[in-house]
Amino acid sequence: MKTYLDTNILLDIMKESRENHVDSATIFNLAKQGYLEVVISSQSILDAYYVYSISEKRPLNEFKDFLTSVMSVVSIATITGSNLMAAIQSTNNDFEDACQIECALASGCNSIISSDKQLKRESSLTVYTPKEFCDKVFTPWH
Repeated sequence: MKTYLDTNILLDIMKESRENHVDSATIFNLAKQGYLEVVISSQSILDAYYVYSISEKRPLNEFKDFLTSVMSVVSIATITGSNLMAAIQSTNNDFEDACQIECALASGCNSIISSDKQLKRESSLTVYTPKEFCDKVFTPWH
């Protein structure tokens, strides 16, 4: 199974205090063990950097260490001009979500994991929350 991780999943993995940390960390560990192929966008990495290091004033080295471990497990996709055009033409009211969906589709993903409830309503792909994914898809490991 190939699934796309939204930005909030990266933040969940990084911060133990976040509500979805345990389930998101489980998903990351499943990918690390080879049970799951995951894709994230380069834009998600930049957004996670901004939230973690700039907004929350956390040390850049912490983010770099985290990113090093993530990049050994995930595939990085770029939101292309074609993705942007498809997002412009979509009926999705959230342009950033539309871009993420188009990037996931172009990357050949079967699903998206996100805690963004709006994304769940607007995607042509199945969108799971981290808990739903662990409970419904990978129950034995949760």
